[in-house]
Amino acid sequence: MMMRVFLSCIAILALSGCDTATPKCNSDDAKNLVVDIARKPYIAASQRESDYDMPSITINNMRTQQYNAKLDIYLCEADISLNYAKYTALNSSKPITYRIQKTDDNNGQFYINVLGL
Repeated sequence: MMMRVFLSCIAILALSGCDTATPKCNSDDAKNLVVDIARKPYIAASQRESDYDMPSITINNMRTQQYNAKLDIYLCEADISLNYAKYTALNSSKPITYRIQKTDDNNGQFYINVLGL
């Protein structure tokens, strides 16, 4: 679990832009980072197995559950779908939650914590 959080933090820092506003739940930045975080274990598996069927990952039905204006934090929910080309019986969709928060140093970076993967 700690490794997943660590990897998500690295991805967030690498991909965050220079905008000072915290991305909303349905923003492209937030959606892309959630997909990147969800994709990490599949990339590792694909590197171990040459014929690994990498799923396509999509985020749907994004919704804002709560916004704290004082702290500028969004609490979001969405559905994540995994679709396999070869092993369609493994296709699935499940709900996830994620929180988006700016860093305190106000340099335009933000963190996303994903639960439910």
